[in-house]
Amino acid sequence: MDRTFQLRSGQRAFESDLLHHRIAAFLTRRQYGKTTLAAFLALKRMMLYPGHTVIFGSVKLDLGREVVRKESELLRHLLPHLAALAQTRNHQFLVADAKTGRILPADLSAADFAQLYEARRLEFRLHFTDAQYSRTKVVALTPETVGETGDLITDEVGRARRFRETCEAAKPIISSNPAYRWILTTTPPPDDTHYSFELLAPPPGWDPPPNPAGNTYQSPSGIFVRRVTAYDAELDHVPLFDDRTGEFITPAEARAREDDKTAWDRNYAVKFVLGGTAAVALNFLDTARQRGREADSCEFFLIEDDPGLDHALAWLRPRLTAGMIGLGWDIATTERQTSNPSALALVEKAGPDYLARLILVWKTANQELALQRVRSVIELVHTRPRGGRARRLCLDATNERYYFGQVRTTLTPLIPVEGVIASAAAPNPRPGQPPLTLKQLLGERLIAALENNRLALPAARYIHEDFRLVRKERGHFTCDPDSQGRHGDTFDAVKLALHALAPTAVTDVTPMAILGEKWELGARG
Repeated sequence: MDRTFQLRSGQRAFESDLLHHRIAAFLTRRQYGKTTLAAFLALKRMMLYPGHTVIFGSVKLDLGREVVRKESELLRHLLPHLAALAQTRNHQFLVADAKTGRILPADLSAADFAQLYEARRLEFRLHFTDAQYSRTKVVALTPETVGETGDLITDEVGRARRFRETCEAAKPIISSNPAYRWILTTTPPPDDTHYSFELLAPPPGWDPPPNPAGNTYQSPSGIFVRRVTAYDAELDHVPLFDDRTGEFITPAEARAREDDKTAWDRNYAVKFVLGGTAAVALNFLDTARQRGREADSCEFFLIEDDPGLDHALAWLRPRLTAGMIGLGWDIATTERQTSNPSALALVEKAGPDYLARLILVWKTANQELALQRVRSVIELVHTRPRGGRARRLCLDATNERYYFGQVRTTLTPLIPVEGVIASAAAPNPRPGQPPLTLKQLLGERLIAALENNRLALPAARYIHEDFRLVRKERGHFTCDPDSQGRHGDTFDAVKLALHALAPTAVTDVTPMAILGEKWELGARG
């Protein structure tokens, strides 16, 4: 390329990729030069379009101070190279304070540069004339900072917090102008619940031979990806060195010496490794959704009005059989954009299996309307030719105890109604272990059904995303709401429906006994 800026084979190849792909990801081993390439590409985009803006989103600005300082030092060392490249086009490359607009001196000290970077006030400018310049703004990689129009370069996205929300903020900007580009760089994330995992992971079975320039694929989410592993980089004479001796070693030797081979596979073999804090593993969830899709036996509906409910009931009516049915209702009685939704699950037992025939989600502050929707489902079940009424309706009454009383009074003539208090104690089926809470026990039951391949779910993307929000940390189930207010509500509704199929209240039976059958706790329980 230019003598002042020597690119590696994978870096050059990715630069060429951008001629054909508006959104592209550069997925490489650690210390391959992702940030270096990102800075170079930002300069190239500024050169191409006078007056252009590039937003450089750095995850490092949200990490510890030591990481921030190391990142600022890397950028500072790149400045002479970027300035020299700009000079070849008779342009002037300058550093500015984004807050004041003041041009900073060329001999800015490392400490002052780091302070400017840490304060998120760093801006690079490429002047064509005194009055006309393009710029790159360095910002933290968050949903709030990527909304300015222009190109977007997002660095180390696999470590970004709230990355799904960041993508939601970025996509409208990129789609607003065909000239805009979005570049993502990263190594695979350590947790498979991270949005970059499902956005950038390769298709199943993809395993090409090593190539000095890396290999390319289109992720199942439609993103073009160039991947460069340690094995690829070795062919391009990019070495690895032993942590202790400093001697040159091959990737095979490096992996053999590494104690944490899973981490090595992520960081150097650039593999997307299943695992992390997700309560529900991807493979078990995908299998359950595939079962629901293949048999056309399970469906999800987002209910916004009465016709939407009528459509859902019309879908359900011909699919009900004579199996025992349990209903689970995770209640929410607000309707703001970021409020948690209500979720209602209908699970039917079919031999040894459990079919989540119908999962409904809605948002409404009208408690009577919500109650009527549940009543409509119950009444439909009562009309099926064989099998009779549903066995029980279980609902989470932890935070809605007053409303639960209203529900029980209204619906008990139609169906037994049980309120579940999540914090209530339940016996632990593992001998010698402390008691569980009902929240833990019912969550374990659901995971056991998935891991034992006994549960079919709707194939809807909503179910995938909502179930994956649920995490398991030190034996406890936790969940942070996403930008839509989803809070694992469909996960909770299904586990309540499974509980509704138990022969009696959970405190009166062996905890894992459901319909007389022994359920084992999930393998990761």
